[in-house]
Amino acid sequence: MKPFLHVSGLSVDYVAASREVVPALRNLHLEVSSGETVGILGESGSGKSSLALALLRLLPANAAITSGDVRYRDHDLLHIAADELRTIRGGEISLIFQEPALALNPVLPVGMQISDVLRAHRRNGNIQHRDETHSILREVGFDQPDRIASAYPHQLSGGQRQRVAIAQALVCRPSLLIADEPLSSLDTVTQAEVLGLLQKLREDLGLSILFITHDAGVLSSFAGRIAVMRKGEIVAQGDFHELCQTADVYVQELISPARMVSPAIPESTVQATHVPLLQVRNLSKRYTQTRIFSRKIKVQALEQVELSLSEQTIVALVGRSGSGKSTLARCIAGFEAPDSGEILLHGTPVQKMDKGSRQQVQLVFQDATTSLNPRFTAGQLIAEPLEIANWGRASERRERVLNLLKEVGLDSSVSNRLAAQFSGGQRQRLALARALALQPKLLILDEAFSGLDVPLQAQMVRLLLELQARHRLTYLYISHDLKFVSLFAQRVIVMQQGRIVEVATPQKLQESQHPETRALLEASQKLHTPGLQQVTP
Repeated sequence: MKPFLHVSGLSVDYVAASREVVPALRNLHLEVSSGETVGILGESGSGKSSLALALLRLLPANAAITSGDVRYRDHDLLHIAADELRTIRGGEISLIFQEPALALNPVLPVGMQISDVLRAHRRNGNIQHRDETHSILREVGFDQPDRIASAYPHQLSGGQRQRVAIAQALVCRPSLLIADEPLSSLDTVTQAEVLGLLQKLREDLGLSILFITHDAGVLSSFAGRIAVMRKGEIVAQGDFHELCQTADVYVQELISPARMVSPAIPESTVQATHVPLLQVRNLSKRYTQTRIFSRKIKVQALEQVELSLSEQTIVALVGRSGSGKSTLARCIAGFEAPDSGEILLHGTPVQKMDKGSRQQVQLVFQDATTSLNPRFTAGQLIAEPLEIANWGRASERRERVLNLLKEVGLDSSVSNRLAAQFSGGQRQRLALARALALQPKLLILDEAFSGLDVPLQAQMVRLLLELQARHRLTYLYISHDLKFVSLFAQRVIVMQQGRIVEVATPQKLQESQHPETRALLEASQKLHTPGLQQVTP
């Protein structure tokens, strides 16, 4: 079958703030046929997102296509007029961006943003646009499309924003969908639902999909062909089973990643000798969503939540998108004020603690891109909390910044790069280094590793365990993947619709009969990458 997307000899360079030329793609060749799903698999920084942006000429100003050819049907995408390219974008070729928080306009309701795509490519009336918008929102898993359509991006969770971005890309029923990490912020149940939707569209409409991810488990049953990228080049191609047989070490690390190590400190031992580090008592939080020319909608984000964390433990908080996980994290970290209840740190209400004491709790946000100042270099971002706290001399702060970069897996030479010049996974590691700067006692990680490739996830878990042993840290790890957190958490809390519905050890949760826990377990099992398993030291 003749390919309708043909990429040949594509090369892309970025120019860093220091005028250093950073190659992103090198002489890349790729083909996608009608109705075919091609997976792009690679580690963070391998050039996956640069490929997606280059295909539609959406690269940032500091990037340039230095060579190559991109042809879609009879169109030369690198040289056609801007008006013709705008007709193709969104109508025939759609792109799901890696960071929906940046892709969505913060001052417009999300329903209007989806309808704008329809208005740009079709001449139907407003009522039909509204109906199609609500229909696509239902298809991607929203049971209240009217409420979601009237919400602004900041009123939605990270996973909900991701689903809105998917709806926006699919609403015109394109011929080719370029999906850049479309599932990274979604809970496993919704991941399975979205994959089912994409499969249905592929069958019904002959949709071709270029699916970019770091998760081999997703591609194992979804992509007919997988191209593995490394340092801007495709180093291997084939179906999942063919790649499993390759002797290439890099490919094997992505297909069957390194094993993780379980925590060395049993929770029961810590509880017997320490007062709880954190206590949350009867916490409730409600948001009011205002709609134009209509009544206000009350959204109960948290309802009578209670939990306790002992020192030097790892507790996982799991649940579907919109279950209240991030709201709880923001309340504990002091970014949101609860409507009722109390939060105690070492037995003292946090609202009565001084600024220095509150710095014992740090939060790594789900969307690293929006939490990092794009005008700051990596070094400035990590040094900023140290400067605010008047920590050490300038030379000591500089040394700590370089050490933190190394600890999270970034070379110290990148300290002068702007945040926008890092890949999504690299920005998440940068956010982790920033959170660790003030040596907190409690670190809350809100989907902190969802943007990382699986080998790096394993490395980061090892790093967290090393830091915990070295600095007596406590972790509240928020995730949608119950299977993943079961590898290293000592206790797992399951949330549903703002409530805690189950608390147990990972082993006991495997036998749980609670419907929500079973749904998360079964979906996670289907989507989990082969070869990722726990090893007892």
